[in-house]
Amino acid sequence: MKLARYTPPTAAALLLGLTTVIGPGAVDSYAASGVPLPIAHFAHIVVDAPHGHLFISGGAGTDGILVTDLDGGNPTTISGEPGATGLALSDDGSELYAALPGQDAIAAISTNNLTESARYGTGAGTRPDSLAVAGGTLWFGYGTAGAGGIGSVDAAGTVTLRQDPGSWPAPPMLATTPTPSGVLAAAAQTGDTSAVVTYRAEGDALSRQAAKALPVPDLSDFAVTADGRHLAVPSGAHPSADRYRTSDLAVDGRFTEFVASSAVAVAPDGTMAGCGCTYAVQAFPETVEGFYNEYDYESPLSLPAHGLAWSPDGSRLYIVGVDASGGTPTLRIARNPETAWVRLDGGSTTTPLAPGEAYAFRTGFQSPLDLGAGESLMPGTVRITRYDAADPDGVLIPDPTTTRANVADFFGSYHVAGTAPLSGPLSFHVDYSGSGHYGPAGQTFDVPVAKYAPTMALTAPSTAGRAAPTTVTGRLTWPHAHVTTGAVHVVKTDPAHTSGSSLGTVPLAADGGFAFHDTPQVGGVNTYAFTYDGGTSYLPVTASAKVQVSRATPSLSVTTDAKSYHSGATVKVTAHLGTTYNSRSVTLYDQPVGKSRTQLKSGKVDAHGNLVASYKVTRNTVFSAAFTGDYRYAPRTVTTGTTLTPAVRTALQRPLTTTRVGSTTYQVFYKSEVNMGFNLQVTPRQTGGCTTVYLEHYYSGAWHQTTSQTCVPLYSDGWYGYARSLKLYTSNDHYRIRGHYTPPAKDAQTTGVWSQWTYLTVRPGSPS
Repeated sequence: MKLARYTPPTAAALLLGLTTVIGPGAVDSYAASGVPLPIAHFAHIVVDAPHGHLFISGGAGTDGILVTDLDGGNPTTISGEPGATGLALSDDGSELYAALPGQDAIAAISTNNLTESARYGTGAGTRPDSLAVAGGTLWFGYGTAGAGGIGSVDAAGTVTLRQDPGSWPAPPMLATTPTPSGVLAAAAQTGDTSAVVTYRAEGDALSRQAAKALPVPDLSDFAVTADGRHLAVPSGAHPSADRYRTSDLAVDGRFTEFVASSAVAVAPDGTMAGCGCTYAVQAFPETVEGFYNEYDYESPLSLPAHGLAWSPDGSRLYIVGVDASGGTPTLRIARNPETAWVRLDGGSTTTPLAPGEAYAFRTGFQSPLDLGAGESLMPGTVRITRYDAADPDGVLIPDPTTTRANVADFFGSYHVAGTAPLSGPLSFHVDYSGSGHYGPAGQTFDVPVAKYAPTMALTAPSTAGRAAPTTVTGRLTWPHAHVTTGAVHVVKTDPAHTSGSSLGTVPLAADGGFAFHDTPQVGGVNTYAFTYDGGTSYLPVTASAKVQVSRATPSLSVTTDAKSYHSGATVKVTAHLGTTYNSRSVTLYDQPVGKSRTQLKSGKVDAHGNLVASYKVTRNTVFSAAFTGDYRYAPRTVTTGTTLTPAVRTALQRPLTTTRVGSTTYQVFYKSEVNMGFNLQVTPRQTGGCTTVYLEHYYSGAWHQTTSQTCVPLYSDGWYGYARSLKLYTSNDHYRIRGHYTPPAKDAQTTGVWSQWTYLTVRPGSPS
């Protein structure tokens, strides 16, 4: 199982032109700005380390081969080599071979004096392009689109074409191992796939080993691994890490990284260069998971075909970049590319530490290269030095504890434990020696030492009985192991001690727990405030808990001397308070309908427990009495309501005389008067109130309702007038009439009220 490790940079970071991804302590260097090459285009690069040369061809349109020193400086040109493309060194490094497609020739150039020593014609229209030296023979791919082949130039300079009896749809691209061998491979794109053939080269004889179409629709470069057993065939369209076995071209495992860039190169020791990305190149081992380093381009440069080359000892990787048109070639040089950077990380279990507090310091590693098979700890030596006020020059920690690699700690780690100083700074310097493919690293880690406050949590009952035992528990929590120091102080606030009273300290357990027991004598809200003073190492912390302590319900009433009053009447309001403990104060309030409550009277009740007040009533009113509570009796409020009965006045219009029937007086009307009028006035009246008039007729020994008028509003002066034609009355019969006032359904300021009956009779004709 592959464990999690270093995460490569995102594509967005690469596009920003970041120069490299190298951590602290990395030994690799990579030029932030490339060396511009004095050629218009790029075709191929070969490293001739023994003679201190880089040979760079530019392809069509160029007249010679560019030569620089191994740093890309001191450029010169081997002239007379027009359109040179593919380059290759002889096995002994004495000759540089250059393909000249436009000349149908291959040039041999002395690497000692940089002059052409021979030129081998390959035949008219052959256009040799790709070169490789294998089995002591120079091989070349030649031809044009639709017709290609493989030829050779032996030690005697004899040129032989059609060394491969098969047919090629294009000039094949050739590749061999980075050191002399008899392995040769050829490839050419054939539409959506690429035809690949592997050979065994012995002298000037070439024998096929395997042939296969591989899923590569964008062939630009490929390489043979250092041991000659596998091929790396990059594809941007179908990125893959597949290794193709040279013996049968079957997939045989995977490379540790994807090979998807335009170029791929293999160092003599097997290290590979390529990338699964667009704007960067990685150097990585063939089999060990991960990579050594990643090298970015500055936009808009990108990697061209054949744009990678290794120095023979693997100490340098040469990287060429070109613009979108393939021009402005630029050379970058990565030094020590086979050494992966190492970054140290570390810290204590938490920060800050309190003075005198125990700590556990850990240092671990980050690197893009995974551990090799059988390795369970980053190879090399780690030295950890502690610095504090007592040892400003540092003290080497002799035997740090190690943790082997695991899923969460991929490279393993080192641990030290100790106690924070009582004052001053604390830091650790870690030195990693580096080993093998891992570079050295060093890092200083500062661990803050300062007083801090632990957290405090309390648990308390929400309610408790007065004079009954109750307990509040708490716990202090530190982020890690801590010093046992300090005390917890308790202050209680209740209605009898509004400024708080100290209840002393409570014992603090080693795990930070504590418990406080109390028997509250005062009812109401009891607040318990706990303060940890921090002792010698921590800052104080305070928390509080509220407990509602029960109180008895007092006897309280409020009454009035009547339930209903007329406007302007005086109400006698009496509050009566029963037994209490230490308060005898009561407050009376009045709240007329539609108005806010106001205080009517406040004070101590008399010896009979009464508080009396007077109130002139103008509308329906609610009276309340409130006791604010004391140490043993709870607050209580009680209410009572009174109503206002409006006055009603009535009058008949134009009766001419009266008569008595028994003990009842009747108003007498004559039909000649045409109408009978009945007026009713309500005082006080309220907008929204209405009145109804009822008329009854006496016959068959009983009163019967003759008519009524639906509830209608009063006039603005409180009157309402009702009229009825006298011709509707039966002559000499008896009638009576009265009205009823109905207040508004909402926020009525008075009650409803009936007027008295008014009796009348109607006589025919006119009075004599």
